[in-house]
Amino acid sequence: MSYTSYADARMSRHFRASKHKPRASMRAPIREIALRPESIATTKTTLVLRPNGNAASNAAYIITTEDHQPVYTIAGRKAGDRVCREFHDASGLPLFELHTKTMLGRPLSWFITMPGGGADMKIAEGQPRWAGGQKSMVFSFRNRAAVQNKREEEATMSLLVSSNGQIMARYDVIDGDRRVAAVNESIHHNETLALMPQSRRRSLRPAMDLTVVPGVDTSLVAAIAIIMFDWTYGAE
Repeated sequence: MSYTSYADARMSRHFRASKHKPRASMRAPIREIALRPESIATTKTTLVLRPNGNAASNAAYIITTEDHQPVYTIAGRKAGDRVCREFHDASGLPLFELHTKTMLGRPLSWFITMPGGGADMKIAEGQPRWAGGQKSMVFSFRNRAAVQNKREEEATMSLLVSSNGQIMARYDVIDGDRRVAAVNESIHHNETLALMPQSRRRSLRPAMDLTVVPGVDTSLVAAIAIIMFDWTYGAE
């Protein structure tokens, strides 16, 4: 299915007037950005996030390359003894855990720990923001790609995750004046989804394209993508 036919199908179900707003240009950051330095992209990279299971699944989401090679798997929140999402690499090695704090079904915050860690062992935290009906998030973390002798406050940084979509879900990851990653509802990997009768926003769980510029950790972008996916479409 072409870009036009998919977008037209989505628009016919979810039309809203949109206002143009300038976007930051997509380019590499002035210094590398990472939760895991070993996962930093060396070239512009596109990954595909696909929902794959339910809350008890060991692979509720799978993230692959465009040619379907596994990169990360993300467990359902009830797959183990701890109520969180466990991230694993392609070999099954546990990387970190994503926890969500909610009240009355709305997210209060998200935080990431190393496997088995508690709230007092955060390595990253996301704070939701609402503006004009659009979801956004401030994602703060210790940049492990920073120079080792930097003080803690100098190594801590924040990224802004902002919505850029009215019809289709589109999120930009902003570092200062640069767009260093994007999480977008996929055109090429959702060929028939928009045309299905049950494809209403409340039940839609589409594949997403993750675009990462050189110098940015793909696992960090994967974590942001899962947060925004759950917030937009609901957990399993």
